[in-house]
Amino acid sequence: MVTHLTALHPILCCLCALLLMAGGPGGTSVRAQDLHSPVPRIEAAEEVFAEGLDAFKAGNYGLAFRRFQIVIDQYPFNRKTTAAWLMSGKALYRNGAYARAAEVLASFLSMYPSSRYADEARRTLALAREAATQRERPVVTFGILLPMDGPDLPRTQALFNGIRLAVDAHNRTTQDAPLIRLVFRNTHNASSDAAAQVRALASEGADVIIGPLYSQEALAAADAAERAGVTLVAPLATDEAVSAGRRYVFQANPTLTLRGRLMARFAVQGLRLQDFGLIAELGDSVGERMAEGFYEEAVRLGATVQYYVLLPESRDWYRLPELLGADSLRRVQALYLPIPAEGPRLAEGVLNSLERSGSTARVLGGKAWHNLPIASRASAFQVTYTNDFFPDPNNPEVKRFEERYRDLAGTPPDRLAYTGYDVARYLIAQRTARPEVPFDRLLHEAPPYEGLSLRIDFNGGNVNQALFYHRYRDGRLQLLR
Repeated sequence: MVTHLTALHPILCCLCALLLMAGGPGGTSVRAQDLHSPVPRIEAAEEVFAEGLDAFKAGNYGLAFRRFQIVIDQYPFNRKTTAAWLMSGKALYRNGAYARAAEVLASFLSMYPSSRYADEARRTLALAREAATQRERPVVTFGILLPMDGPDLPRTQALFNGIRLAVDAHNRTTQDAPLIRLVFRNTHNASSDAAAQVRALASEGADVIIGPLYSQEALAAADAAERAGVTLVAPLATDEAVSAGRRYVFQANPTLTLRGRLMARFAVQGLRLQDFGLIAELGDSVGERMAEGFYEEAVRLGATVQYYVLLPESRDWYRLPELLGADSLRRVQALYLPIPAEGPRLAEGVLNSLERSGSTARVLGGKAWHNLPIASRASAFQVTYTNDFFPDPNNPEVKRFEERYRDLAGTPPDRLAYTGYDVARYLIAQRTARPEVPFDRLLHEAPPYEGLSLRIDFNGGNVNQALFYHRYRDGRLQLLR
């Protein structure tokens, strides 16, 4: 699973930061046995030990245990023997095999009572024995399917850091709930590898898989997950084909067409609007798909769409009265304008264009309208839009998460970090509430979930249907619903 690296991979430094706390039973504070000792250095054993350490830090404790055992059993006594023995016990402890961990650590202390690792072994042994006398927690395995290569590595690192914070908090504080075990697999940014790793995770008994990052890999992974009968949750993919017609595949990120549908539904049923004009930009695939969804849902709900225009060029947003006619802009109740995400300049240009026409139509749109420095002008049109990501800065839980993330990664959390945290917390919450229900049915039946930055509600389907609804009013941006 874990590719051996001659130097510690950057992501692993972050993935295991919480494991490196001094004296922690799952920590990896193992030093070289003695840099100045005559104990022989065996290069092959060093490499196998490093593979075990990498696997441990990535949360694959079964693989880590096997690698450490190879160092002990297949090589003469060497620089890594006692370190591998200690880490074998730690890997078993982390994997929930408390009785076996106690046996391994007791044997280690019997064989090497004066080892520099003896105190750490005794601490872990005491915890393992205590845990073994109690009812052992069931283990739920989360497969993590992300790329560890190339330019996407920082994105993987952020997403995984968020997942890890959610899982560690659960495992530390919820004694009666299932223990969550993470098994990481590298997609290598390749669809074929993504599919192969899904099959591998399914064969290892993964209960649910989070990943991959993008729609192309997610399509291949989704097909493999469906065939294997293992639940897969794609955190970012927006292509409808990822989950369409599937039982086991879910998309935590609403598809673009669905975003348009949800805005239309809110406009008709929530805002009581019935008469629309629709304008998008030809060649802007995001805007086109959102517009298509809006149109279909508005018509389905019995509303009138007086026109559906695709602008040939980006500059046409600045001259809407000249292209459509001022009367066309004035005669509708609302305009759905899924503009490209080009910042305040384009949004301001669109509003200028509408002002010249004399239109008072309410402007509807997507997240390209979010939090722009044009609140006063946008308020004149009551600009109302959907948004899929909103960490409320006034929420104390958001502030606590930011602090924990900074302690772990040394940087503030980005969108990927929040997404990893919210998706993991959502899955943990559903599994903890109903441990006997298959994961696919669990997600189909789960109630709406309010995360730190995401809302998740599959509402009986396979695509998240929960968004935030904002509007500009009285010179301020408001969360409408």
